[in-house]
Parts: sequence; C-alpha cells; structure tokens
Amino acid sequence: MKKALVLFSLCLTCLLLVACGKANTTQNEKLSSKPKIEGFHYYGAIPERPKRIASLSSTYTGYLLKLGYEPVAVTPYDAKNPVLKDKVSQAKVLSSEDQEALVNLKPDLIVIDSSDKNVDKLAKIAPTIAIDYGKQDYLNILTSFGKVFDQEKQAKDWIKNWNEKTAKAGKELKAKLGEDATFTVIGLYEKDIDLFGNNWGRGGEVIYQALGFKAPQKVVDDVFKAGYLEVSQEVLPKYIGDYAIVAAEDEKTGASLYESDVWRSIPAVQRGHILKVNANAFYFNDPLSLEYELKTIENGLKAME
Repeated sequence: MKKALVLFSLCLTCLLLVACGKANTTQNEKLSSKPKIEGFHYYGAIPERPKRIASLSSTYTGYLLKLGYEPVAVTPYDAKNPVLKDKVSQAKVLSSEDQEALVNLKPDLIVIDSSDKNVDKLAKIAPTIAIDYGKQDYLNILTSFGKVFDQEKQAKDWIKNWNEKTAKAGKELKAKLGEDATFTVIGLYEKDIDLFGNNWGRGGEVIYQALGFKAPQKVVDDVFKAGYLEVSQEVLPKYIGDYAIVAAEDEKTGASLYESDVWRSIPAVQRGHILKVNANAFYFNDPLSLEYELKTIENGLKAME
C-alpha cells in the first residue's frame, strides 16, 4: 500500500512539473512574441495596442505621444515641458514611488527607465517595458517603439521626414554661419554649469547629429564620450566654440555667470552668438521635443547678425 502511495505521489509530481513547464512555455512564448531589441526589457505579456499607458520616464513620453498614445500617467518633468504639457494635461502626474496611485489607474502597460529601482515592483502592477538609456540613438528609439506596437511605418515616415527637413535646414544654416562653425551646448542650473555632447538632450542631437555642426575639439575630447561634463566658470571659456546653445529653466538661472567678467570675455558672447533656450523643453530628445528644438534653433540662429 505504501509503495502504491509513493508511486502515486511521484506520478502526480511529474504531472504537476509537466503542467508548470507548459505554463512557463506559454508565458515565454508571449514574451518572445515581442521583437528582441537592444536595451528593451519586457516584463509580462506586452499588449500590442495598449490603451492605458503609464509613462514613468519622461525620456519616452514624447515617443508614445507621437505614435498616438495618450498616457494615463506621466512624470512631473512631462507636466513642465512646454511642448508636452497640454498633450498630457489629463494624465495623472506620478513617480515610480506612487505605486498605490498607479494601481488605481489600472494601466495595461508601464514604460520606465531600466535604472529605476522600482522596476520589479511596477512589473507586478502591469506589463512593463524597461529601457536602457543610451543603448540606442534618439531615432532608433522611435523605430523600436514602432516594432513593439506594430507601427513601424509611422516611425519610418517620421524619421524620413526629419532627415529631409534637417538636411535642408543644416545646409541653409551653414551657408549663413559657415561650414566650419563650431557649437557648444551648455546647461545652466542654480549653481552648476554642465556641457553636453551629441546624445544627451539640450539640443545636442539637433545641433551635432541632425544639422551636422561640429563641436570644439576640447568638447569632443572631454564631453562626447561621457555625454556631459560639469565645469567651473573659470575653465568654461576653453570649451566655447563660435556659437553656444544655453539651456536654463528661467532667466534667473545663470544670472551670476552672465554678470561675470569670465563670461563677458568669451568671443562668442561678445559677438552675440549665444542662443538661450528653455531647458524644460530642451532636456529631451523625443520627436515632439525635437521638432520644437529644431524650430527654435533655426529661428534663433537666422535672427543673429
């Protein structure tokens, strides 16, 4: 009798293991149905056409909006972005810490940066896409979202239009400013001064990649690889090219720099070759923000003597 019970238990265990294996296979098939994309990590069964996306990384909200999705939750940075704020006015402003509020929104997809410490917790609330910042350039990110949501044509059409538009703008601006004109991209904060490369927002993608302008060699050497570099007022002149894009949140930010002898001694400043822009929009490199940045840069540079 005992032997029979043991055999029965073993058979039952085997059946359960087989059933679990099938369940895991089914779940893995759901996950593998999404394309394998560098820097994209899937948690759960990602819906092809989600209806209630929580965009908890401001980097990606503009991409989702461009593809026709209106997030039910966005970050405080999205609400401050003059390009996006009207488009997300109906969304709840949250961070990844606000998990109870997020549950109440009943999202069917969460988009988050993979470095966020709450990724695992968020994945228990809804299917989640966690993205490695910097693994892909700003155009490939749109292509990747197009693959995930089966909207590759929309993504490719925008990229084609963007490349054509920026090629034309670059040609016109170089005819005005000079083929070899150099640019420096600066971010000003209450106390700090940062320089930015060609893939860290603040207009770098537009200036260096899309329009094709060069940076001073010292910026290329010290800034491009890392993406950004904090500098002091004293060394700033060594990095300034023929022109500079200066991103700050308001006029008060950077006031002490503007009043300094160091700033006034810079040739680009003396020639009026400084374009001040709204950092709340220029932080980002999504399609909607890029369109705004391109227009702002074009108009600003064309207005310079």
